[in-house]
Amino acid sequence: MRPQWNSWLVKGGYTLTVFGLLVTIWGAMTFFEIKTGETVLLWITAVFAILLAIYTAFLFAQAKGRDFWQSPTLPLHMLVHSVMAGTAIFVIASLVFGYEDWMVMLRNTMIIALVVNLFTLVTELTITHPTTSAKMVVKMITKGRYKNLFWGVTVLVGNIIPLALLLLGAGELVAVLSGVCVLAGILITEKIWVEAPQRVPLA
Repeated sequence: MRPQWNSWLVKGGYTLTVFGLLVTIWGAMTFFEIKTGETVLLWITAVFAILLAIYTAFLFAQAKGRDFWQSPTLPLHMLVHSVMAGTAIFVIASLVFGYEDWMVMLRNTMIIALVVNLFTLVTELTITHPTTSAKMVVKMITKGRYKNLFWGVTVLVGNIIPLALLLLGAGELVAVLSGVCVLAGILITEKIWVEAPQRVPLA
């Protein structure tokens, strides 16, 4: 049996495997304090981390019957969410492990990611979709079945509130609260983006 290399399910599986192997090697090198080749390894791992973050967008795009998933902004959507989630996790973890030296960088990264994410949301939902199916999904998200989750959690809790807290507030607890809001917003956004297109009948 040979893998079907035209499938992003296969490509994603191999990407996940290679990424896991690279992280394991890096962990072993860190444990044994081996510095030789560490920088090269981290750059290669970063490339696979990006591929791992966005491959789902290409997997969704192969579902040709779901027009909303054909959006060219979907890879950016996935990449920005991975940055937001990673930053939020590090901010929350700072309560336990202490990353005070990183906090300024983490706050700035989250602010930039939130701004880009809002831009991506606006782009995904306001660009002229070429098919009736995609337009139905947009309407379902913004005005229909998912409107309360979208406007209340995705937009307000997941983006506006954490952005306001980070811009106007100060202190570690404010950053942690922002991180929790961001993770909640990502969870609901992905729920909507996965479910809504599948509620449109194919025939």
